[in-house]
Amino acid sequence: RHWLNYFPPLAQRDLTAMGCGVDWRRSFITTDVNPFYDMFVRWQFNTLRKQAKVVKATRYAVYSPIDGQPCADHDRASGEGVGTQEY
Repeated sequence: RHWLNYFPPLAQRDLTAMGCGVDWRRSFITTDVNPFYDMFVRWQFNTLRKQAKVVKATRYAVYSPIDGQPCADHDRASGEGVGTQEY
């Protein structure tokens, strides 16, 4: 939970320095540290799941044998837009 105290002031400082107009009076934590927000998100996803608007499914992903994990387009220095290949 250290990061909840460490990073928000840095983010606020950096966003202010970039000239972003943010009303910081309305900021809140969006993790399970805030049980009201966490309960709302859980309710929202459960409601959408019951309506079949959110589904858990499988999809193809580009896999990096070097890193041993899937990687998205923006994770690669080259080869953006490359699709999956059948071997």
